[in-house]
Amino acid sequence: MTKQSMIRSMLLSAAFALSAHAQDELSIQLNGFVDSYHALQLRSPQQVMSSRTRLRLEMRANYGEASLFSSVNLAYNGIIENQTGAFLREAYFDYAGKFLEVKAGRQIVTWGVADGLRLTDLISPMDYTEFMANDYDDIRVPVNAINLKYPGESFSAEVVFVPVPEYFVIPTSDDNPWQMPVPNGMRMDLSDTPAKHIKNSEVGGRFRFFLENLDFSLTALHTFNKSPITIVNFDPETKSAVIKGVYEPMNVVGGDVSIPAGEIVIRGEVAVYFGEPIALKNSMDYWFRKSFNGLIGIDWYAGNNWTIMAQYMHKVIMDYRDVLGTEQNTSMITARISKEVLNNTLKLSVYGMFDVDNVGFYVRPAADYLLNDQITLSLGADWLGGRRGTFETYKKNTQIWVKGKFFF
Repeated sequence: MTKQSMIRSMLLSAAFALSAHAQDELSIQLNGFVDSYHALQLRSPQQVMSSRTRLRLEMRANYGEASLFSSVNLAYNGIIENQTGAFLREAYFDYAGKFLEVKAGRQIVTWGVADGLRLTDLISPMDYTEFMANDYDDIRVPVNAINLKYPGESFSAEVVFVPVPEYFVIPTSDDNPWQMPVPNGMRMDLSDTPAKHIKNSEVGGRFRFFLENLDFSLTALHTFNKSPITIVNFDPETKSAVIKGVYEPMNVVGGDVSIPAGEIVIRGEVAVYFGEPIALKNSMDYWFRKSFNGLIGIDWYAGNNWTIMAQYMHKVIMDYRDVLGTEQNTSMITARISKEVLNNTLKLSVYGMFDVDNVGFYVRPAADYLLNDQITLSLGADWLGGRRGTFETYKKNTQIWVKGKFFF
């Protein structure tokens, strides 16, 4: 049975269970949005980088403490052919009892307190089809999971089981301006993901504590490196080199903390990865290592509709050797500044990421104008560059963009 068939069977069973009760107690909510996004490259040859329109349909059926939720995208992409069609996003059964909450089906799982960076938030991977040109919520990839949670007032416990993990979506198609560059004479193959077997499932747990001036959580997760490391192999059939993606199991323990203090919120997150695969400099093999990942962030709600956020993330590879293809210490800084004007109808913002070690940067200025309660018009740019690294690789894709969004 395919994943889609499993989801349909589960949703139909839950729907029959709900309909067995009195119909006058069943409520159904329908909503969604239409958005259209278009981007133009600023560097030569000034090609159209993106042209896509999407209809999002969402449905929720409620009966008492139980509900069914589904979300579908109907999309047309004028640049990337395989991005046109109908795509199921989320579809899950949700039960919210006093002592137990259950969410089963295709869903997005979010952990941690980091803004746009991933330390313990490793269950739902990322879709980099258009790199970071999508909104962050759209980049998240849903997973088929069972989530059980005890929802206490000062303490909650959560267990997540993912029978078949999902992995990062890396752009490889030739019609995609955000295609990952491959050296001449080589090809890329990222399809060798772990077999769909129970031994390759994911399982994790999280304990959260809610105190008067302090929220914190502890997490543990058995997962994979969702973003593949790449090594070079020789394909005897084509007599050429092929870049293979490697996915290996690893264990993660960590936690996060959030401390409100007036207009300021201080956030922190840590995670230790055990058995993280890291490619060697020669790109022919990889080793397993333990790494420590830490983040500190501050959010300042300064009043007068100003919001200022900043984060610093640092990673250290333990038992380091010079043959590894990455530095022992790597750092990333992010910042977000926004201001609402014109009676809160116009939001001006700048988001930026700075790769300290590669002197790389990504900056997104944007203006979002609320035409009315249903229509938002946006104008912005994506500026990339640096000395080396991912941001430098995509510097040619620096672009301006426009977007319109209609909610219903």
